[in-house]
Amino acid sequence: MAESGKSTEGKRNIMIAMDCSKHANYAFKCFVENIYRDGDNVIMAHCVEHGANLPTTMLKADNADELESLMKEHEQKLTETFKSIDELANSHNIKHTLECIYGSPGEALVKAAEQQNVDMIIVGSRGHGTIRRTVMGCTSDYIVHHAHVPVMVCKHEDEHHKLK
Repeated sequence: MAESGKSTEGKRNIMIAMDCSKHANYAFKCFVENIYRDGDNVIMAHCVEHGANLPTTMLKADNADELESLMKEHEQKLTETFKSIDELANSHNIKHTLECIYGSPGEALVKAAEQQNVDMIIVGSRGHGTIRRTVMGCTSDYIVHHAHVPVMVCKHEDEHHKLK
């Protein structure tokens, strides 16, 4: 690494936000087809939102057995998500690491990118309309405005046609 923390000699740290949606998978495909270079350090980051690691149904569990069952179910879903992300990367022969991060997606991804000294962040876009984006917020919008590295936002072709 160079003194600035950025990669040298053509090796780049690339973080791709993955949630197993068609939008994230499309962003990964865009990366593979247009950006990827041999030697890139590819970080496939999956964000678990605040509270998502302890769903509210767990807080209402009547007994320890029910709570344990809900926790196992949540862990199984997370394991399946990581397996899907891993299979996608492996299907394109992309060497990668998987990273689970916790928090509000935009904030957590920007923070993780800074900690990992990434050179670029790649995200998909769900194509929310103006009102929904204003009310709910937009992960890709947050990342674009708060990241200190280039951000590539990939809009799935299904969403592009809605704009016409």
